[in-house]
Amino acid sequence: MAKHTYATILLLAEGTDQGMKAARDAINLAADEDATLIVASVVDTSTLRQLLSSRIFVQEEMEEYEQELEQSCRKQLNYIAQLADKAGVKNRTALLKGACHTVILREQKERGADLLVMGAFRASLARRDVMAREKQLIIDEVPCPVLLVR
Repeated sequence: MAKHTYATILLLAEGTDQGMKAARDAINLAADEDATLIVASVVDTSTLRQLLSSRIFVQEEMEEYEQELEQSCRKQLNYIAQLADKAGVKNRTALLKGACHTVILREQKERGADLLVMGAFRASLARRDVMAREKQLIIDEVPCPVLLVR
């Protein structure tokens, strides 16, 4: 019997081209490894609250935008779960809320994920781009290996 390296793979699902490539690669890897795939999408309520406190949003706008982000995340989760199901991969979805790096680190720990998969980013953007900064924080702190997919 072949020995597998990963039992649980955590995928940070996002709507970018790199994020969808990462999803496909994570599904293929989970199939090869006979691993469970945890598909997590994050509604970054931390950034929304910062925008509210900076008076860029009013409360109603923030709530409406949060609902739209949640709907988008649910669509991503459902789509990726369907792809995983079609490939015969055991999977679970998680809609998370909060600061992306904080909730992904917590999810990795709670699920005991052996590997984190996410779309690549340019480190040079980490100062200006919120998602790039969050991904860099995840990489800096997560205790398991990380697969960045270009």
